[in-house]
Amino acid sequence: MTKEGPLGRHRTIHGRVVEWLGHRIVSGELPAGSRLPNEAELAAQLNVSRGGVREAVKALAAKGLVEARPRLGTRVLPREQWNLMDREVINWHGELAKSDFLTDLLELRLMVEPGAAQLAAERATAEQVAVLTDAYERMAAHAPRLPERDDAFVEADLVFHLTLLRASGNQLIEQLGRLLETGLYHGLEASSHAPGGVAATLPLHQAVLTAVRGRRPVAAARAMRKLIETTTDAVRRMGEEQ
Repeated sequence: MTKEGPLGRHRTIHGRVVEWLGHRIVSGELPAGSRLPNEAELAAQLNVSRGGVREAVKALAAKGLVEARPRLGTRVLPREQWNLMDREVINWHGELAKSDFLTDLLELRLMVEPGAAQLAAERATAEQVAVLTDAYERMAAHAPRLPERDDAFVEADLVFHLTLLRASGNQLIEQLGRLLETGLYHGLEASSHAPGGVAATLPLHQAVLTAVRGRRPVAAARAMRKLIETTTDAVRRMGEEQ
């Protein structure tokens, strides 16, 4: 019988090693300055080939998480050297529900989304307004049946926000939305669990939609700002209660 390693399921062995190590670095289990076991030790520990470990370390180095030096081994780099805009790094932060990550994400959203909503009220196509409307209606339908409909609610919420960024008509804002998609998903998931969060924010989603549909840019920006500020308050309260 083949010895089973500690890695979870993933598309490839290489991907599983990257994920296993990445999680431990982001969580702090492997802190900055610590050295990874050598290639042979990691391969034995994870029950993978040395080549798989080598490629995984290269991938983590490209993300700024580690630095590999001949004869000195591989050490974990300080957080300020990480590529925090890398999709996998964002996803690991979200999966670990890091409070500082959620706070930073909400601050970024507060800077970007009100402006995107204002532009969307001026530029959204009829098709994009229809997608926003459908996403809001699905959120409203799932909200009374939370938490059992949590996945469906968060998926509709994600569609709403990504469509709004796309409807801004600004390709850089749209690209930012695609980049942050996994982190945004985890952030929306956390806010949907905050006590009173959905009850407070669902009417604000409707206010954003109404303003965009009515071509009222200032009202759209104001409603989106209020939405994110309300979400921030709900997430902060949730953190204080934990």
